[in-house]
Amino acid sequence: MNNNDLNQNRRDFLTKSAVLAAAAGTLTMSTSSAQATTAAVDKPIAVAGYVKKPQNLTDVLMNARKIMDTCAACDISGAGRCNGKGPCGETVPGMGGKRLSFVRNIEAFEEVSLNMRTVHNITQPKTEIDLLGVKLSMPILTGITGGLTYNMGAANKLAFDGELMTEEKYARGIIQGAANSGTIGWAADGIGDPLETYKRRMNVVQEFKGRAVAQIKPRTQKEIFERIDIVQQAGAPFFAIDVDSAGRAARALPGKTVEPKDLKKLKEIVNYAKIPFIAKGIMTVDEALMCAEAGCGAIIVSNHGGRVLSSTPATMHVLPAIVKAVRDRGYKIPILMDGGVRDGGDVLKALAYGAQAVLIGRPMIRASLGGGVEGVEMLFKRYHTELVSSMVLTGVSDVNNVDPSILIQEV
Repeated sequence: MNNNDLNQNRRDFLTKSAVLAAAAGTLTMSTSSAQATTAAVDKPIAVAGYVKKPQNLTDVLMNARKIMDTCAACDISGAGRCNGKGPCGETVPGMGGKRLSFVRNIEAFEEVSLNMRTVHNITQPKTEIDLLGVKLSMPILTGITGGLTYNMGAANKLAFDGELMTEEKYARGIIQGAANSGTIGWAADGIGDPLETYKRRMNVVQEFKGRAVAQIKPRTQKEIFERIDIVQQAGAPFFAIDVDSAGRAARALPGKTVEPKDLKKLKEIVNYAKIPFIAKGIMTVDEALMCAEAGCGAIIVSNHGGRVLSSTPATMHVLPAIVKAVRDRGYKIPILMDGGVRDGGDVLKALAYGAQAVLIGRPMIRASLGGGVEGVEMLFKRYHTELVSSMVLTGVSDVNNVDPSILIQEV
């Protein structure tokens, strides 16, 4: 496809997305998932052309493409197609990126090559990790994603299985699919979501008895503490706050404050919680050290998928310096990362740069929307298979000990 064709596709897609989203009342972040549900017409919208029983990821992605308005499912043909250069655009809500922020996340992985080594005796490498007391089958978690009804245009639509797509249905696909794969999925908080909506999502978390976790928006301290109580009652082993959502304050509903968190407030959250608190959205050395000093259980190096600030560096570009600074100061907290991970080889690259695990967002969204629990399981299986293959082909025996010498920085 040439640039002219791509630009025309982009214009057509964004025009269609704007019309559909406006009709559904989804173009502002002030619309909560609860409002999107109650504002829906009586009869759910049927979607033609679904694969009713998806057998593979191609089927899953075809289904996802049909239910979404603000994502073109550009990886429909295979890994790595979702790269920020498609027709998604700089849309919020939606899954587009801000200028180069999203694109850089993808390209940072492509700038690094893997050293192939096959003269060794490693045939069954170890992929299990322990994350804050939870044993995982692989160093891969789902991304912290939600708001699918209003972010992705899935409100009031029937899913591939004939049932109405809801936030809880999406969360179940993510959480159960991850649990069945031996790892963990996240239930998300939305800026405009009332407390009752959050409680319904935590009901899904509670079903999985310590094999599901939750995120909280960087609300006021009082609101955060209310939600921490709910998360702990649900039995989650840890929780996260995506402090990189703080810039969305201008789009929040009246009374639904989101805000940055200074060292004092981080310590208050750590001291209030009875389970580990993970700070997500850390992109600088000084803030990583502040989180460690505050007693955070872990940090996630993240630029919010490149969706919140124009021209940020890629997460992979800042990860090595953050890892070095935290370890040089003697802190042993896990350092996770997200942004741009598209296959098992990318996972291994992140581990070689010092991450203990990665989170994968956009591909998991499509997996749950297009295939539910089974779709998420299929995607985890693919990532695990690719990770094992990459480890064998680079001579890595254990994901807990990945030597950076397996990487070659492109010139």
